[in-house]
Amino acid sequence: MDHLKFKVSAPTRADLAGGTLDLWPLYCLFGASKTINVSIDLKAICTFECRPHSTQLIEVENALGISFAFTDPHLGVLLDSVPREIKFPVTILSRFFSQNLIKENFHLKVKLETQAPVGSGLGGSSTLCVALSKGLGYLVGKFNHEGWHWNLMEWARDVEAEYLKTPTGTQDYLGALFGGLSCFSYELGRVRRETYSDHVMHELDTRMLVLFSGEMHQSGLSNWEVYKKAIEGDTQVLSGLNAIREISNSLHGELQKPHVNWKRVGILLSDEWNTRKKTLGVHTERLDQIVKFLTSKKVDGVKVCGAAQGGSLLVLVEPEKKQELAQACQNQGIQVLPAHISALGVDLELLPA
Repeated sequence: MDHLKFKVSAPTRADLAGGTLDLWPLYCLFGASKTINVSIDLKAICTFECRPHSTQLIEVENALGISFAFTDPHLGVLLDSVPREIKFPVTILSRFFSQNLIKENFHLKVKLETQAPVGSGLGGSSTLCVALSKGLGYLVGKFNHEGWHWNLMEWARDVEAEYLKTPTGTQDYLGALFGGLSCFSYELGRVRRETYSDHVMHELDTRMLVLFSGEMHQSGLSNWEVYKKAIEGDTQVLSGLNAIREISNSLHGELQKPHVNWKRVGILLSDEWNTRKKTLGVHTERLDQIVKFLTSKKVDGVKVCGAAQGGSLLVLVEPEKKQELAQACQNQGIQVLPAHISALGVDLELLPA
């Protein structure tokens, strides 16, 4: 194997409406469902360096210097000895090389960086999975053909579900893969991506703030609770998911208009969160406090990102009031994340070896 060095970066996402409905088969319960999200430039970055070696050696290291090295991709019970902070990326590497064996000996070192706070509800672990998978695919000539985005999404979804032992949605991977402001329509037998105009994307960027509550969330666990109740026929959860589906449809229609009513968009974001809070039970005292504070500032809309129970919030505000609101949030001890829309999805850059 030749000496290679390259960097793969992928954006995280903030969801506007329709989250949770991206889990199979929940969208099958209501007919076609839409999940709308925006990719943001808080990225997962993986730097790969691969060179010929006397044996096969794979090393993983995160930004804190926590590392793990192994020679046999079939780690098995050895996964128990991997440091918790890097166990998921090590699992991804192990599973990938177990399926895609390379005959030559090589030394692969992968350095990881995640710009979104851990537990922020912005899809950070799924985004890291996309960046890692794209880089690993580059080493073996995979995920480079027509339709590769969807093939990579399926592999990432399955490897994370295997790791978490719970169902996983797909909007996090899709936001990382494609970038921009997107609507993913989940229909029987397929997922479709639709985009909005560059003007709408720019307008949203001037109006949105992403805040971190400071509470780490566990998306796999909260999604699983909702998932189980929906499949078991819980009428409150089913009613809530159907209402979220209708809100997402309305938001999609509004964002498609030549002249978007941003006040209406804000109302729909707030309605989505209020529905989720009341019917799915995913709020916390801290989230309620932050939402109450933001409402007192007369923002256009606010919702909690991802599966909630902690994590981040997406706020919509008039552009001229954005800086003032950011300062007010900081004065209240609410972290304002330096997030802007990323029009570019996962990207691979060759580096001097």
